[in-house]
Amino acid sequence: MSLRSMAKRALPCLPAWLQRILRKELEKQRLTQHAARKMRTQVSIESIAIQLKGMGLTRDVLVHGSISNIGKLDKPVTALVEQLLTMLNLTRQTLMVPALPYNTTMREYLAGCTSFDVRTARNAMGAISTVVMTKPGALRSVHPTHSVVALGMDARAYTASHHFDTTPFGEHSPYWRITHKRGQILMIGVDLNSVTCFHVYEDMLGDDLPFAVYLAESFDVPCLDADGKALNVITKCHNPRLSAVRDCERARSWLETAGAIRSCRLGESELSVVDAYLFTKTLLERLKSGDSIYGKVSLTPTQREAVNAALQRLEHGA
Repeated sequence: MSLRSMAKRALPCLPAWLQRILRKELEKQRLTQHAARKMRTQVSIESIAIQLKGMGLTRDVLVHGSISNIGKLDKPVTALVEQLLTMLNLTRQTLMVPALPYNTTMREYLAGCTSFDVRTARNAMGAISTVVMTKPGALRSVHPTHSVVALGMDARAYTASHHFDTTPFGEHSPYWRITHKRGQILMIGVDLNSVTCFHVYEDMLGDDLPFAVYLAESFDVPCLDADGKALNVITKCHNPRLSAVRDCERARSWLETAGAIRSCRLGESELSVVDAYLFTKTLLERLKSGDSIYGKVSLTPTQREAVNAALQRLEHGA
């Protein structure tokens, strides 16, 4: 296990003042590593475009990206986003990016969150997400912790009702919708630990999960939508102690076996495309067999029934 992974697991157990110190040190290390990558590796937008064209982006796409993990681009990130937009037909497809407003734990963020204004809320998800958010026609879902920006054919359908869910990945969320619409997840310079759709199967199962991914308490957050209309969003919060032991890369071999992921080298990282439907189906099937991104699990008969029901719902797009 890497030092960074050990630090992540230890963070929720430390007092707040020590968490702040450790986070500053981890961020300093991250920036040093990114600077070294830029010195070692130069990556052209054209080379990325060639690789993207071979990925078969024919459906709705949710993008997770970190340019600094790749190396140094020969052009601004805006040029990469433009290349991606030229490959997609936004009259028939929808492009999405996560727009989470924090980079601490969800619990820390919610503890200090007094309101969320979709028009002005920070987007802490990096350059690609920020550029997409500035595009004409881009819409952002109203959710205080896990908002999504969408652009294209079904942008409104994806983002219009996220605030109705009491968990971030419920049936009104863009994450749930792209899963059931059998869309694609594009990973640019990130690994599976950055993929938020891991939580869709958890919200499908709810109380029938064999582990408590959410804290018992809920948070009531006053929100404003794009028209300035007041909305009240009640959301559950991920359990930081369980999140600290989550290892999404455990699922890579499962996804490869299921044909749910395709990857290629990109600079000092990778480029991957994931089938969102097969992704969630594989996680449910692995859970049924006693394994998860949190480790080995044992299901009760009731929980096993719930997994079977979730697989049926997924199959029928319900």
